[in-house]
Formats: sequence, C-alpha cells, structure tokens
Amino acid sequence: MVWNARQYSMERTGLPLFIAVDEEGGSVARISGQDLENVPQIPDMAEIGAGGDPAAAYEVGEQIGGYLKRFLVNVDFAPVADIYSNPENKVIRKRSFGSDPKAVAAMVAQEVRGLHAQGIKATLKHFPGHGNTSQDSHKQAAAAQQSLEELRSCELLPFQAGIDAGADYVMSGHISFPNILDDDTPASLSYKLLTELLREEMGFEGIIITDALDLEAVTRRYSSAQAGV
Repeated sequence: MVWNARQYSMERTGLPLFIAVDEEGGSVARISGQDLENVPQIPDMAEIGAGGDPAAAYEVGEQIGGYLKRFLVNVDFAPVADIYSNPENKVIRKRSFGSDPKAVAAMVAQEVRGLHAQGIKATLKHFPGHGNTSQDSHKQAAAAQQSLEELRSCELLPFQAGIDAGADYVMSGHISFPNILDDDTPASLSYKLLTELLREEMGFEGIIITDALDLEAVTRRYSSAQAGV
C-alpha cells in the first residue's frame, strides 16, 4: 500500500510522499517492540544517554533508520531534543537523553546523523523544549517559565546541534512561555518563537511541523479554524 501510494505521488506530482512515524524507541515506538521479524528492541533514550557515549546515539539512529527504510518510512519524528530538567516532568523523562544540555546536544546530533546514514529524515522535538514543564500538553495547557536568555543557554542547545547536523524537520510543542511572549500562546502558534527565533536566529531552513493539533493544550483554547490560521 505504501509503495503504491509513493508511486501515485511521483506519477501525479513528481514529488515523493513523506511517510512519517513516531519511532523514538522505548515507550514511544510504533514498530520496535511489536515482535516483528528483524526489528531490534530499542530502549528509551534515557538509557542511551545514561551511558554517556554519543556514538551509541548514532548507532540507535542507524538501527531505527534501517528498519524504517524496510517499511518504506522516510521521516522519523525523532530524536527528542528536550532536556529533562524538571523532576516533575513525567511525559519527557524517559524520552530525553538526559539533563546535561551539552551531553544531550551531542546525542541529538549523532542520532540525526545515524538516521541520515539510512536515508531517513530526522525531526527535532518539541521546540523550544518540553523538558522543564510539569504539565502534559496531551491533557492540559503546559507552561515553562524561562526567559529567552535562559532558553539560549540550555533548552536550545540540542536543537541548534541537531540543526547544525542537518535535521530536516523541527516539531514545535504546545508549550507556552509567558516570560517571553507576555501571554499564554503555545509555541506551536507563535510567530516570535517559530519565525523570529527558529528561522531567523537559529537558521533553520527545513520543515516546521506542529505536535498533534488535537492535544488538549490546543483544543481547550482554540477551534480547529483558529489553530489553523
């Protein structure tokens, strides 16, 4: 089915389809852990980060990329570039490479390179950082209190490293930054954070995609029409 869809796209438009999946490893995986033949069990990134070796992150990216390629998937919504900096954060805890910004940055860059080695497009998420929130944006509004200078010295380091390594996508999170925006607009709907910060300051020229727009951090405050605009 995927092969046929790709062929239709090339015939009709001359462009390939982006076939994407959330395949981080560990607790967020759609293919690994499903008892499929020749698909390795990928651990949570917290386990990889605890080892302290960026080469292990490259290997994970290459492993994930290898089996995604076999299933004709060409975009992975990974790696997670969030820093686990708030002990109350349960949604990011196991999914992050850790709490040290420079170490996480090195791991993120290497996983991007590992995915690219298998021809898979990589996605950095959840911009500009979901690791310092205590709320889960799947279920409620999530806010972080950092200033822009604090983001630049911590949360943005892994995203910049991933961008410099050639990441193809950045996924924005539904996190509000009241000390930056002066209101509770989610980052995913913010011109200041996506255009002025990510595009202009950080130099990202790839594709920006939001986290799912049916998460309650958005649906509790915006209609589909409002969020789309």
